[in-house]
Amino acid sequence: MARTIDHLSEGRFVLGIGSGWFERDYVEYGYTFGTASERIAHLREALPIIKARLAKLNPAPVGPVPILIAGSGEKLMLRLVAEHADAWNAFGPADNFAKKSKVLDQWCERLGRDPTTIERTITISAEDTERWEEFVTAGATHLIVITPAPFDLDTVGRLVQQVRT
Repeated sequence: MARTIDHLSEGRFVLGIGSGWFERDYVEYGYTFGTASERIAHLREALPIIKARLAKLNPAPVGPVPILIAGSGEKLMLRLVAEHADAWNAFGPADNFAKKSKVLDQWCERLGRDPTTIERTITISAEDTERWEEFVTAGATHLIVITPAPFDLDTVGRLVQQVRT
């Protein structure tokens, strides 16, 4: 599926993954929800398999299919991000994002990885778009804006205009 979407998007697909948090998804698909650390252990096992499989696809993806890992647990998730991710996503507020970003930098240092090779993304609400500069100052290089249904994108349009000026 990742390759198909990558081809359809002309190489712009990003594989976003995390350890899961929404119990209903697990129940409806017939999986055991388990504890947070069990879900993170499953993700730790899966990431090398996912990366190896992406490398073997024939035909190959158009783009590099970067892996974005969402999560902010300082002991396990941010280590996985430092080990495997091309991008990292977390939530605000900005000061918390900055703190977690520093922890990610520390994991990168411990593992010998250049922390600047990991794109820092933050998910914000439409109401937070007026404060976009706080998130950029906190280290975010990419903002993901959640808009409520019926998906009024005017707020996002205003944000794009603010950033451009």
